[in-house]
Amino acid sequence: MTKLILRIFALLVTVLPVATLAGGTCLLHPEPFKLQSDTVHWSVKIASGGQCIQGLRWSTIMIDHIAITEMPKSGQLMIQGPSFRYLSNQGARGSDSFKLSITGTSMRVAGSSSIEVEISAE
Repeated sequence: MTKLILRIFALLVTVLPVATLAGGTCLLHPEPFKLQSDTVHWSVKIASGGQCIQGLRWSTIMIDHIAITEMPKSGQLMIQGPSFRYLSNQGARGSDSFKLSITGTSMRVAGSSSIEVEISAE
């Protein structure tokens, strides 16, 4: 029984990072927002029919609210906790975009930021 549990654990340890990478590496090193009435621009490369999951937490930021201010035209966008999930439509090729608004506090100072995301589906 112990060997079975160890095998399952070893399998999970090797498989979970791959599963995470499949949905979570579409945006590498995003420019941080500062909640100082700033706008950041992010670029995402994604496979047609794929997905992108991106967290929005930064070290000193407490998020109060995330809103979608412009929906994508050829994909689906959902806010899930302090992150977004973009799903490319099957067969979609070319560009798409969406915009988010974030309010919260950074270093105990209230503010907001806008995030403009350009999607490139291949």
